[in-house]
Amino acid sequence: MSKKKGLWYVTMDFKITKETINNGDIWLQFRTNINAATVYLNGGFFFRNGIVENLSQAKTGGKNLVRKKIPKEYLVNGNNKIEIEFTNYKNKTGAIFRDVSIGSFEAFQKHTAVMTTAPIFLFGVFMFFLIINLVLYFSLDQKEVFLFLTILFLINSLLVGYEVLYWNGFVSASSFIHSYTLRSVLEYSIYFILLFILYFEYKYEKRILLFSILAFIAIYICATLLNINIVVALSLLPFGISLLASLKRGKYRNIITLSLFILFLLNYLDDRNVIEDYDFVNSNFIITSMAYKLDSLAVVIFALVMIFISAKGILSKTKSLNEAKLKLERLEYQFLQKRILPHFIINSLTSLQQLILKDPEVANEMIEALSEEFHLLSIMSKKKLVPIKQEIEICKAYLKIMSIQQKANYKMRIRGILGDEMIPPIVIHTLVENGITHGYSGNQNANFELSKQETSSSMLYRLFNDSSTKTTNLMLTSGTGLKYVEARLEECYPGKWTLNSNKIENGWESIIEIKYNL
Repeated sequence: MSKKKGLWYVTMDFKITKETINNGDIWLQFRTNINAATVYLNGGFFFRNGIVENLSQAKTGGKNLVRKKIPKEYLVNGNNKIEIEFTNYKNKTGAIFRDVSIGSFEAFQKHTAVMTTAPIFLFGVFMFFLIINLVLYFSLDQKEVFLFLTILFLINSLLVGYEVLYWNGFVSASSFIHSYTLRSVLEYSIYFILLFILYFEYKYEKRILLFSILAFIAIYICATLLNINIVVALSLLPFGISLLASLKRGKYRNIITLSLFILFLLNYLDDRNVIEDYDFVNSNFIITSMAYKLDSLAVVIFALVMIFISAKGILSKTKSLNEAKLKLERLEYQFLQKRILPHFIINSLTSLQQLILKDPEVANEMIEALSEEFHLLSIMSKKKLVPIKQEIEICKAYLKIMSIQQKANYKMRIRGILGDEMIPPIVIHTLVENGITHGYSGNQNANFELSKQETSSSMLYRLFNDSSTKTTNLMLTSGTGLKYVEARLEECYPGKWTLNSNKIENGWESIIEIKYNL
């Protein structure tokens, strides 16, 4: 160390023959994490990596990797000396000369190819996976598992992308955060994100997630104190959690658990450098490069498993939707046949014939109501969703027709509904029709009330009628009409709806609950 404050010196001796000097170009590779350095060769200035400052941090820092061709006149036959003057105010306790090498440019290029081929390939793979999961997140009800998978692949992309920049000399030798610290934080984040992926994939309770986070912190502390490889220790946690989950019945849980075991195993082999001792690894620079990235290859295996599971889920959902659509189309046809063919038309025409003779004015009202109902049926039946005000209009037209036919007073009251809410067509109409068919007889008056209630997680539509029937089953769980309602709800809100009909003290109520995408 020099007498000047803040300056350090490193000297290295090497021997070289005159034959070697004359046979080809000789290069120096300089790879460190020090703030700035000046390199001298045999007492003469060679190059600067940043600008060394005597008493303060270098205003111009160097790069982590520099390669320079050595002029032949700088070298002598026999003993030679490299002297490095450097400052490291940025990281005074962490001055590391990772690599000061002399060799051919081709050898250095080959080494770079070995260290960057796998990262370049993996960067493309992880970006591809990132885009796939981002698309799945926005196209499949914003499921959280796809969001965290996107974050997982983003972190892995940053890791391998950083390595490509590092081995091509594009990284500052001493940046705002130590390169080893940066890589470590990113690696630890991978296994932290995995906990959330398992939490959403397996639909755990929140206490399991809290336990997993506490276990993650405990493993990190213990591995640090015991000087155990932290990444290997942390990779064991997701496997353990998934193993416990796979003991319970669950689709695809075993294959996820297997992929997480492979993740742990390859991390362990990578830490022990076991695979690098085999001859085939060094037979090709691509294989060698891949062997250095076993941890990232393990993440690729996990990604392929998750994409396979997602694809199977999408295919299953698509198949279910197609089956529901075909079922709905058949039910629509049956429902419309029911509406326009049998007793409804016959009864309506019979009533209309009598009214024309006895009360032409009422007959005209019935014609208008029939016309309105059939018109609304024709424009609504093929739509997936309609404004609820149209549903209310067709219900009122139907009640008017039935009032004339039964010589009774059928009314519908609306409460808490704005009118622009969207709902599958003819579902309320079907419930009203069932209520009249099974809840009233003769010229008994009927009062219906349709109301809406919003909660933090769902929208509820309640249809009440004041039928006085004593029966406890109004046949609201069978028949073409109710199958049509259920098919419509499943088409629009797959797995996110319920329909409950119950006898209450002063009548009958049917409640449709539509759950939000939380």
